[in-house]
Amino acid sequence: MKVKKLLAGICVLLISVVAFATAATVNAGTITITGTVVAMDWDDKDNVIAGAIETDDGLYYVSDNPIGKKLLALSGKEVKVTGDYGEDAQSNLTITVKAYEELTD
Repeated sequence: MKVKKLLAGICVLLISVVAFATAATVNAGTITITGTVVAMDWDDKDNVIAGAIETDDGLYYVSDNPIGKKLLALSGKEVKVTGDYGEDAQSNLTITVKAYEELTD
């Protein structure tokens, strides 16, 4: 009986730690970045379906939302992007796009 209670307590503790760590990395705040849209994956019709913004600070992977999908059409273009940033499970920087604008020279 004591072993079952101990195991249950350990399980609750582990679940709490994982939930806290996941919540801490999902969204770290709002940021505005400037960089180049980089295509990362395409569908069978050569439409860009995944991408990132290459900045001086590294790559920000674009999260899958309607505005982010529109942004991916600007592959190769310089853009200014505002959105919520965080990290994915592999510790890659991510951005959920709220607004963007294409920059011209």
